[in-house]
Amino acid sequence: MEKSVAGSADEGNVSMDKSSSCKKRCLCDWISGLPDEILVSILFKLDSKTAVGTSLLSRRWRRLWRLVESFHFSEVVLPDNYCWVRLGPMRDYFSTHRDHHFVESLQWFTRLKRETPLRRLSLVFSGSVECSDVVNSAIASAAQHGISDIDMAIFGRMEYEFPWWLLSVCRSSALTSLCLSHCKLSVPLDFGGFGSLTKLVLVQMYMSLKEVQVLLRCCTNLVSLHLIGMFDIRILRLPKLKELLLLMTPSLGKFKVDTPDLQRLEYCGEMLPTSTFQSIPCLEHVSLQFTDDIYPEYDADKLEDISTCFPHVKSLCLRYEIPKLVKPRTPATFLNLKVLTLNIATKPSDDLLWMFMFLIAAPYLATLRTTVHYLSYLESHSGVVWDDVDFQHVSLKNVEMYNFMGRDNEIGLARLLLCRAPNLRYLSFNQARLEEGDDHQLVPPTWPMAETFSPRDSQFVLSKLLENVSSSARVVFI
Repeated sequence: MEKSVAGSADEGNVSMDKSSSCKKRCLCDWISGLPDEILVSILFKLDSKTAVGTSLLSRRWRRLWRLVESFHFSEVVLPDNYCWVRLGPMRDYFSTHRDHHFVESLQWFTRLKRETPLRRLSLVFSGSVECSDVVNSAIASAAQHGISDIDMAIFGRMEYEFPWWLLSVCRSSALTSLCLSHCKLSVPLDFGGFGSLTKLVLVQMYMSLKEVQVLLRCCTNLVSLHLIGMFDIRILRLPKLKELLLLMTPSLGKFKVDTPDLQRLEYCGEMLPTSTFQSIPCLEHVSLQFTDDIYPEYDADKLEDISTCFPHVKSLCLRYEIPKLVKPRTPATFLNLKVLTLNIATKPSDDLLWMFMFLIAAPYLATLRTTVHYLSYLESHSGVVWDDVDFQHVSLKNVEMYNFMGRDNEIGLARLLLCRAPNLRYLSFNQARLEEGDDHQLVPPTWPMAETFSPRDSQFVLSKLLENVSSSARVVFI
């Protein structure tokens, strides 16, 4: 009996040990218990080398990387803000951060037998002859696997030409997105490989006017177009286009946009005449930044011209630097404007109260977002001379103030909004900068030399904000 009890006790201990071991294993490796879809989405966020390396973790991970539909290969170890590689050569950075396994990795990718269709291929390389050959082989392999999205950025040698000839009609029918930076592209007039393309991004490309015209003519189903850098274009006529991003150089000259279905426009460049935009009745979302040093007051002094160009706009973003001295004309009227985003660069001593003139120009505005950057070199500018009027904005419901540090001028603007917007429901203060979306990764950072200030205590800000002010708005600090 004692032996049986002892044996039973031993078996119980073994069972408890196994249970304890299982619990420890579950606690240590709980991530492996997630569904395949979640694990693959995690691998999608990693670079290709790291994603493939997870196959060594355990049997559970051995084949998961084969379900990944996106691959990224780079000849240079990129910094956190690697998207700026699109804006220029990185020869100095490349010399000390080169990935010597780039060619070997692409050769492995070319030989790879996939179990699922390939969705996206992203490549960053120097454009050297050695790399160009293996890159072309990788693109050919990707085309055979039904690639739908190609993203390629070149630095160093700029003679590389994108191999459009590898994308025949039968192979590239799935290609819907193409992003190219710092390379050449010259397709023949009868090329049909871009017939399914819906998004095209061209950054600092080496293309003539004729080459650009022929390319756009081949993109018969284009919905989104991003042109960044100098492009010699006279007229842009794309009947199905819904999104247009233009980051142009000041030598644009005469330029017209005739895209009747356009819904979203982001423009950064010199001041354009109202005739630039001919027929865009569907346009609702507009982001503008004018870079003409001769007329830096354009945003403040010519709001009327902006409202004439975009009469149907519902969402407007203005990136604006205060001028030397401007006294605006009679405010324009944006009758359809519901959301206004102001990204302002000004002098540290600016009281910011003149920003209320934008609200007067939009009597039916419901949401206002602001972010202010302070530049010491603007202290010599007088800024905007604004005649305050007793205007009550009854439509304003929400105000979001970003990059808010609780400075006296920021509190003063918030107090003015509380007093002049009797129906205001929500006022939020956020120390972070306003995130403007993925599209803005293609645009240089806004005013990187802006001064920084230590944020004030929220209770102190709240007491100054509500002093002798009566409002039912909810105030939130984020």
